[in-house]
Amino acid sequence: MRGFLERISSRKFLTAVAVQAASVAAIFRPEHEQTLHTAAVRIAALATLLLAAMGYGKIESAVDAAMKQDAQ
Repeated sequence: MRGFLERISSRKFLTAVAVQAASVAAIFRPEHEQTLHTAAVRIAALATLLLAAMGYGKIESAVDAAMKQDAQ
């Protein structure tokens, strides 16, 4: 298992954080005031938040499994 500081300084984690920050910005700061467009942007941003979190978790679990297998 890798340490906490090593995990949060990885490119995977920083990319996931950047994607989630952009998604949160899209949710709370829509560019257009049309109701349908705003709803679509918010739905896409929420989907992106979920997918980024799930993707990061999947990648980290695969990395941990590979490291555990190499240690044996």
